[in-house]
Amino acid sequence: MKDIILTETELDKPGVALLPPRAEEAAAAERTGYIARHKTEGFLLNLDGYYGYLENGYYASLDASAEGKDIHPTCSEIIDAYVVPIFLEKAKQAGLKVPEYYITNSYFEPPVIVDSINPFMSRRSVVLKNRHQERIAKSLTRNFTYAICCQELPAGARIGNFRSILGWSTKPRYLDLSRSVWEVFRIPLVTVRTIIMPEGEIMLSGLLPLPFARLTPREKRFIEGQVQWQI
Repeated sequence: MKDIILTETELDKPGVALLPPRAEEAAAAERTGYIARHKTEGFLLNLDGYYGYLENGYYASLDASAEGKDIHPTCSEIIDAYVVPIFLEKAKQAGLKVPEYYITNSYFEPPVIVDSINPFMSRRSVVLKNRHQERIAKSLTRNFTYAICCQELPAGARIGNFRSILGWSTKPRYLDLSRSVWEVFRIPLVTVRTIIMPEGEIMLSGLLPLPFARLTPREKRFIEGQVQWQI
């Protein structure tokens, strides 16, 4: 299998929905800047789904917090969730299973998942064999300037993902883990990257954006039952 270098994939970027949303849902979300109130908890939710540093979703949370509003995610929660080593350590402290990892800006030993640690660049690579480490490290560290986080891939493990919507998933297998990710990180819409061991054990590996526009009709219906749009 070839080593893979990934930039922001289509799943990472905001874009056109794969399935057209219901008109009233899309209109309500757009009018409110994707800000809604949780019906039972009472706090505000930023449902943009794309919370990258200096992006619209990030500023929506920043502005709401500056106005004294109780909103999730906060900017601090965004950083905790999307800076991979912080995510892994926070998940570990919460009792969630994560792989062994280390931080470097040069050499690493395959097989690993490599994530950039750079607020202005989001790139990742799956490196399976002992070749081209220097080239990949140079690319992901911007000529060995920034650090990278390397997660060790155990023998026989595979990389998976699931979508988490306010702690809920359409896949029953991931319901408990989705709830835990929501409770610990408070990211309303997110794609959760996992490492699945041969015996079925699931470890958390990272979080990726899940823009509101890419939600399925079933996922949007779930949200409609949980929130009230702030018209």
